[in-house]
Amino acid sequence: MPNARSKKKTAPTVQASDIVDPTAAEPEEANASDTEVTADAEETGSDINPNILAALSKITDSITTLLDVKVDTVLAAIREQTSRIQALATRVGDAETRISGVEDTADVLQSKVAQLEKQVTDMADHMDDLENRSRRCNLRLVGLPEGSEGNDIVAFMETWLPSYKNGKIKLDRAHRSLAPKPGASQRARPIIMKLHNFADKQRVMAAARHLATQPNHPTDRIKVSFFNDYSAAVAKKRKAFDEVKSCLRKKNVDYALLYPATLRLSANGKEKRFHTLEAAASYAESLP
Repeated sequence: MPNARSKKKTAPTVQASDIVDPTAAEPEEANASDTEVTADAEETGSDINPNILAALSKITDSITTLLDVKVDTVLAAIREQTSRIQALATRVGDAETRISGVEDTADVLQSKVAQLEKQVTDMADHMDDLENRSRRCNLRLVGLPEGSEGNDIVAFMETWLPSYKNGKIKLDRAHRSLAPKPGASQRARPIIMKLHNFADKQRVMAAARHLATQPNHPTDRIKVSFFNDYSAAVAKKRKAFDEVKSCLRKKNVDYALLYPATLRLSANGKEKRFHTLEAAASYAESLP
């Protein structure tokens, strides 16, 4: 069998000059790219008209100037409104302070006014009471014809009244009411007289009530009426009970109107007193 000799494969020989560095070609390619970009930029810049660039620059400046003007106007308006709002806030604060002070003062004054009103009411009642006390000796004569008293009304009364009283009386003064003198067909003015003694006044009133209750009193005498002389305030309160008194008379109920304006009546064996007109009227209507 023939000896087989192995044959070695011989690698091809590579020389240094045949080896190529891959990075060696990159600078050449980069330089080529930069050259192309610069050329494109120069070409683009050379294509824009300088007039257009100037116009664009002018438009930009105009827009900037206009925006600055508008913004400045808005900012000025905002500053003005802010100043006004601050001024209004200050005024509102001052107003709230003053209103609070006025409310506090009003509360104090309200209590003082209520106190003063009570004092005025008490003083008015006291003055009215004093006025009525000063009239305790006064009598009001109604029904005497005008001119019957002659020229001296005091002398006439001192001689005329005893016929009702069986005795001598003394008058301090007397006069007709201050209303205008009536005509012949009109009602005579009442006579207001002041007796010197309160006891004389009481006797005159008692005599007048006695004569009024007599069944066979002379018909030729003039019918006159005697009343207590009250102040205007008390007279108004007492006059308000006129309808109630008329209703009680129709129902034959005994009553009396006490000073200053208290209605006392006796019904069903019981005595009642009413200080208000409403209560008196309601009770009078409920009576059979």
